Amino acid sequence: MFELPEVMTGCKRKVFSSKEIIYRESDQVDKVFIILNGMVKLLSYLPNGRARIVGLHNRNHWLGLEGLVTRSYEHNAVAVDDVEVTYIPMNTLHLLERENPQQYCQIMKQGYKQLGQTDRWISDFSTGGIKSRVARLVEFLSRLEYGESSHMVDLLTVHEMADMLGVTPESVSRILAEFKRNNTLHKLASYSYEKYAIDFQRLQHEARQ
Repeated sequence: MFELPEVMTGCKRKVFSSKEIIYRESDQVDKVFIILNGMVKLLSYLPNGRARIVGLHNRNHWLGLEGLVTRSYEHNAVAVDDVEVTYIPMNTLHLLERENPQQYCQIMKQGYKQLGQTDRWISDFSTGGIKSRVARLVEFLSRLEYGESSHMVDLLTVHEMADMLGVTPESVSRILAEFKRNNTLHKLASYSYEKYAIDFQRLQHEARQ
């Protein structure tokens, strides 16, 4: 995990409940956040009023770094589950830029790394057939939640997955049901929530279609 520089050790923590808004699009950026626990979704709204999830972030990810180059947040940030964050006032970051440019550059690199997720959103989740896009999304969630070698996934709601892919919840539900029937996804009975074991050979075959 990225270690906070000494100048930032006084930053405060806050807990957000599931579905609670952390910040809103177009709000003035007065702080940035580091996620300590939980998952956060970034929402944009289409002209028809429908929400589209354009980013997912979890532990050790930064939120609001666009405030270093713009005056307002670019998205709505909403807690997916219970989320704990450290929040850092913008003036503290500007102080860090002056007093410790090396640490400041590390933060910039983290922000640049997270921008790569946007490219994946376009290439993996907005092109191809719906089934292949759902398969890529399941793989993405597994890596995000449990790391590169994971064979488990905690599924989001079908509405959240549909908002990520730009399709209907019914389409996502139908494809997930098929994955469960053919054991691409196998429910782990010891958990009360949507945790599944993944047959990655089957899943990656679907993702390439």
